[in-house]
Amino acid sequence: MPVVLVVAPPGFGKTVLLNQWETLDSRPFAWVSLDRRDNDPLLLWNYLVAAIRRIEPGFASALEPALTSVGGTALDAIIPRILNELESTDREIVLVLDDYHWVTSPACHESIARLVEQGPPNAQLVVSSRSDPPLPFGRLRASGGLFELRAAELGFTEDETAELFRAFGLNLAPDSIATLQRRTEGWPAGLYLAFLAIRNVIDPTAALVEFGGSSHHVVDYLTEVVLQSETEEHRSFLLETSVLERMCASLCDSVTGREDAARILAEVERANLFLVPLDQHREWFRYHHLFGELLLDELRRQASDSEPELHRRACEWFASAGFLDEAIQHAIAGGHLETAVTLVATHWPAYVNAGRLATITGWLEAFPREFVRADARLCIVEAWTLVLVGSVEEARQALAAAREAGYEGELPDGSGTVEESATLVRSTWPWSDVGAMLTAARTACETETRRKSEWQPLAELNLGWALTLTGETDEAMAPLGLAAALGPRHEQWIVAGDARSVLAKTCLAAGDLAQADKWIGEALELARTHGFADLPHVGFYQVMLGALHARRGELELADHTLGLGLEQLRGHGDALLISEALLERALVRSALGARTEARAMLAEARATIESCPDPGILSQRVEEVARKLTPAHARANPDSELTERELEVLRLLAEGLTKSEVAAKLFLSYSTIHSHTKAIYRKLDGSSRDEVLKRARELGVIASD
Repeated sequence: MPVVLVVAPPGFGKTVLLNQWETLDSRPFAWVSLDRRDNDPLLLWNYLVAAIRRIEPGFASALEPALTSVGGTALDAIIPRILNELESTDREIVLVLDDYHWVTSPACHESIARLVEQGPPNAQLVVSSRSDPPLPFGRLRASGGLFELRAAELGFTEDETAELFRAFGLNLAPDSIATLQRRTEGWPAGLYLAFLAIRNVIDPTAALVEFGGSSHHVVDYLTEVVLQSETEEHRSFLLETSVLERMCASLCDSVTGREDAARILAEVERANLFLVPLDQHREWFRYHHLFGELLLDELRRQASDSEPELHRRACEWFASAGFLDEAIQHAIAGGHLETAVTLVATHWPAYVNAGRLATITGWLEAFPREFVRADARLCIVEAWTLVLVGSVEEARQALAAAREAGYEGELPDGSGTVEESATLVRSTWPWSDVGAMLTAARTACETETRRKSEWQPLAELNLGWALTLTGETDEAMAPLGLAAALGPRHEQWIVAGDARSVLAKTCLAAGDLAQADKWIGEALELARTHGFADLPHVGFYQVMLGALHARRGELELADHTLGLGLEQLRGHGDALLISEALLERALVRSALGARTEARAMLAEARATIESCPDPGILSQRVEEVARKLTPAHARANPDSELTERELEVLRLLAEGLTKSEVAAKLFLSYSTIHSHTKAIYRKLDGSSRDEVLKRARELGVIASD
């Protein structure tokens, strides 16, 4: 089914056209009207699913927890499931993404690209935008799978212009139509504005002489004609509500100080003054984008001093109604930065729990950069978001800026003072320094236990994890158990899952495989049920599951699971977690006969661990794994360990190649190969090829036949 792309500047009737199409098409339309707040991929897909649910009740209900998960990375797993369920619906539907030009996030574009490329045949995608979106339409265009409508198709011809004005009740002379067509170039919004200008005049032809028509004339025209033709009541209402991207009667009353906004909205809609309904009940509206922009420009020309107060009132209404996104947007737009900071610093944890990291990042980016760095509350929020995506160094800088900026009293998010909050952030990941993590975790745990705050489950988890990383697994059990119990009570599902994964690690260390199985099973179930299975650090859960398989001797399954976990962990970047995964998999790869690969994993882990200020117990762990990977004869006599080149020669000899053939294959001289062979015979204590190969297989240096 072809994708439809509608691209044209403002005022060409894109949304009107799609609305008319919907009334004529027998298929149901799932409609998403986008705005500048929708640059969060998780939010965007929530809106898309909600739109489908309006025509397919219960659609993707099983994905509800995942759609409110932490982090857009979960979308990588969610989108295919949404598309599969969409394909399984028993009818064709049309998915409309209107005003796509507001979407600027690369992550959003990447996610919608999957819909373009993988959308099922029973769902037709329609994208409406002011400009060409960065979506993969090239292949579709080349294959005829893209139907495009642009300004040339949407603009009016001279005959259509004449017909339009006859429909308005104005039978203009051909010369007037030609003049109008020439000046507007068929621009629908310009034609309609011309109608508004001449509808009540005695001589329409004379009035058209003054009409500029093209977009750069519209502001002056709007001021001189359209607004002047409205009543003072309507004119004031239009200008004052121009600061709103969407509006309802109650909101308009609050912003304008009136009590009759419902009546005026109805009158404005009846007058066809570019008011677009946003729902079937006609409770929410917006101005046509072009008209709204012109109104706002005129407000700034006539009464610029009033704009901050109008934004303040809008912020107050949206905040009281629970629309924090828009409240923050209006506070910033109106220059009420302290109000915006308070809203962000108070409510950011709820947005993290809802998976809205991109939204929080967008808030921070809306402030001047120097303003963020000078405000400890915003620095703490920034540090948390950076930690959650694995940007450790940037998080350090944000914490340093928070301490330098300072703040009196407790932070609005309930995490205590700046120092207490910074300590809690610092204790959340090892950051390559287990000793510093443990110190911070002890302090944070004492503080949050004393305060009995909602941050206590996280503090207990961090303490248990830090103790585990130092080898104090017995002491770690109590805080980990408390975190596992408190997490669900506070609906902190990630804390609950993480605590269980670390408890599984402690049980593996103690050799209690049954209890380890219980804990890791619960951790993975929480991740699946509450939609955070695809977060990078949850790869650690897979590593623990793989380690459990290895302890049970299920080597193939262990190798596969550890590989998945390691790949997922690399997306987070925590050096110690990745090193632990490498060490676990190195043992399994060695047991499966891939000893060169195992040594490479060991070398990577060793290099990482040696670069860490304090890797904790992992410094011992890397030596344990190194000993296990070293053949028995080499452990007894370190000088007898084969070099990598000798191992290469030995494997080729095991394949039956002669020394000359080995030399040719390795591009070495015969004498060099002869020297390597003598060293192999000496180190493996053999006098013939058969004897050496038998000895090598016994020691696991080469695979058995």
